[in-house]
Amino acid sequence: MRPGEALQSFVAILSPLALPATLAWAQAAPTPRRGEAAASGNGASSVAMVVFVLGVLVIVGVGVKLYDLRRRRQSEAVWLQVQISDALMREQSLFGLPIITMARAPLWRGSPATIEVAGQVPSPQARETALRIVRAEAGRIRSDFQIEDRLAVVPPRAA
Repeated sequence: MRPGEALQSFVAILSPLALPATLAWAQAAPTPRRGEAAASGNGASSVAMVVFVLGVLVIVGVGVKLYDLRRRRQSEAVWLQVQISDALMREQSLFGLPIITMARAPLWRGSPATIEVAGQVPSPQARETALRIVRAEAGRIRSDFQIEDRLAVVPPRAA
């Protein structure tokens, strides 16, 4: 869903909430008041209604911005994950090994991305090779990242 479509759907959802208030406002019978008190009462209710509508629009705007930010961060994480997985597949010594990478990018820019590397490798050298490739590829794409190493060294069975 694009941000413009999200805004339209939020407005479509919230407009029925504001509609009964405007209808009730239009149907309310004016109470007889004298002098200036009657004029200030109508002004206060219209100001309250404008403040309410602006508050709802601000909340919707913040929600749309947060949704778009989360979507952007998820796409950055997917890009990082794909690039690391491709680099691991290009390595001849790791070909065919069950190594999985999962990347998570935080919502805020200042926090580092987390890259989880899981799977089984036949030797400590293969494990170090995989971690070296992950570090190099992640460093090429992002400067701030941390690696969660979940690689297990499982020697091959003798047949």
